[in-house]
Amino acid sequence: MTWASDPSSGMMVSSDPTTGASYAADPSTGAAYAHDPSTGTVYAADPSSGHLYAADASGTTYAHDPSSGASYAADASGTTYAHDPSTGAVYAADASGTTYAADPNTGAVYASDAAGGVYAADPASGVLYAADPSGAVYASDPSSGVTYASDPSTGHVYAADMNTGSVYGHDPASGAVWQVS
Repeated sequence: MTWASDPSSGMMVSSDPTTGASYAADPSTGAAYAHDPSTGTVYAADPSSGHLYAADASGTTYAHDPSSGASYAADASGTTYAHDPSTGAVYAADASGTTYAADPNTGAVYASDAAGGVYAADPASGVLYAADPSGAVYASDPSSGVTYASDPSTGHVYAADMNTGSVYGHDPASGAVWQVS
């Protein structure tokens, strides 16, 4: 493989006749580039920051920060991803404004949407949690078949038993409990 200078860009260029891969290096910045024709992926390395980049034929782009170990990706749908190596957590945000986080230590998954809703799933118990912008909190326990909801305007808590179809209300201030249906 031999290198040549491209007079129009000032970059050093080369290609591998066996694989068809092509390479370029910018002598003014030290940046290096490579193209893998078998996947359509383009790679780049920035020596000033140490960051590594890639873009594949599907429109997905990748970046890696070696100083922190963090990795990032963005796909053609507008979803972006990040990985925090210090915690192992994975984060995502999609074009609708919904954000996600996954905790690899517990398996818990969290989300928030553009309307202000917050959600969590606890894989150890199977319980799903949600909170909406009004302050209402919900929990669904699949092992018992009971779903709970709070009403922030009254402070009441409701429980719906999916096994019996019954709904109960509870006023924590007075201790009163009643059957709604």
